[in-house]
Amino acid sequence: MRALLALVLTASAHAGDVERGRALVADRTQSLCLLCHALTASGDANQGNLAPPLDAVATRLNAQGLRDRIADMRRFNPSTVMPPFRSTEGLRDVAPAWAGRAALTEQQLDDIVAYLGTLAK
Repeated sequence: MRALLALVLTASAHAGDVERGRALVADRTQSLCLLCHALTASGDANQGNLAPPLDAVATRLNAQGLRDRIADMRRFNPSTVMPPFRSTEGLRDVAPAWAGRAALTEQQLDDIVAYLGTLAK
């Protein structure tokens, strides 16, 4: 019983929050998502057009697929320009304040995945 309770508490500690995820995606100083992605296929002058739009991303990828790509897209495309938000391996020209630190915490990653999971047409 104690092990089951620990498992439930651990899972809930990392449950993503849609509203925090929405705020992170919109925050150009933290997640940087909208520097490369637009939220819709029609785009927005204040959002990126370098990467695929995020609308309907939940129809293309499940939560684990989203999480894996945000954590380190290099696993799927070694020549990607998308930063590895949960890895510090193999990075160059990292500011001293960020040396050895991932760009997002596990909780922030879970929050972003929860929000992106709501983006389905």
